Amino acid sequence: TGHKTIPNWTGGSLLLAEVGTVQMEFFALAHHAGRPEFRERAQRAIDLLDSQGGGLTDGGRLWPIHIRPESGRPSGSTISWGAMGDSFYEYLLKTWLLTGKKHEQYKRMYLEAVKGMQRRLIIEEGGLTYLCEEKSGKLVRKMDHLVCFVPGTLALGAQHLPEQHDEHMALAAKLAETCHRMYTLTPTGLAPEFVKIVGGSMVAGANHNLLRPETIEAFFYLWRFTKDARYREWGWEIFSAFERHCRVPSGGYSGLKNVKLRGSAKDDTMQTFWLAESLKYFLLLFSDDSLLDLNTHVINTEAHPIKILPS
Repeated sequence: TGHKTIPNWTGGSLLLAEVGTVQMEFFALAHHAGRPEFRERAQRAIDLLDSQGGGLTDGGRLWPIHIRPESGRPSGSTISWGAMGDSFYEYLLKTWLLTGKKHEQYKRMYLEAVKGMQRRLIIEEGGLTYLCEEKSGKLVRKMDHLVCFVPGTLALGAQHLPEQHDEHMALAAKLAETCHRMYTLTPTGLAPEFVKIVGGSMVAGANHNLLRPETIEAFFYLWRFTKDARYREWGWEIFSAFERHCRVPSGGYSGLKNVKLRGSAKDDTMQTFWLAESLKYFLLLFSDDSLLDLNTHVINTEAHPIKILPS
């Protein structure tokens, strides 16, 4: 119909993760439907973000989470690989892979983004490595559970980027350890929505748990590429915690209101991503590699495998 609305709470801006998380699906749709206009429209958004996203700083760059719809220009100063930014960065790598590594623009932008992340958002304190946020040019010392997809994405990308392999795998392992620590931090063994770094230590920043998949996603990729048994062991610990605290006797699972309290009230909600993503990544983590060939498929941000497109 051409009708569109933008939520008031964004101040009239679009979100980076909105405009940068349709490319895989639209490219696949264009191929299977024989309608290139779907690919062209999704590609236009990336071209604008590429051209309007600012220059490089020490070989890297990052995009604010708000994007003006009339120009494609980034707006504001909040930069995050977590909420409202996350899957844009994920799709830079995965769209490159989906196109059979033919679309070099996505590879270049992914490497620029990772470099920017390493230079501006990564800190090491108390023996852990954190991926923080930035506002008004200043580091915000918090880490969303949402960014726990990053270790998996780095590990996936490392298999196709020999020059960056060791560096990216090392960072992936460090971030995965931090994500595991988010779970062992609490008496329930379940992670809070985000943590803060206070005095060099990790503390819960928001006490609820929504059954999110990102940490298990990371463990799946790292297990697949390293065969390090700790990723399966950590995954089983987390699955067992979900079974103890989130399973509902009448059927299904529910998020927790307070992971710091054994016997916490549940939030009476089973998020769709629990079925679509969390349980699927548990299944993949504990299954043989033959269940899903990562040389022929790329998993989108909702954990749906898409077959790599022919050239």
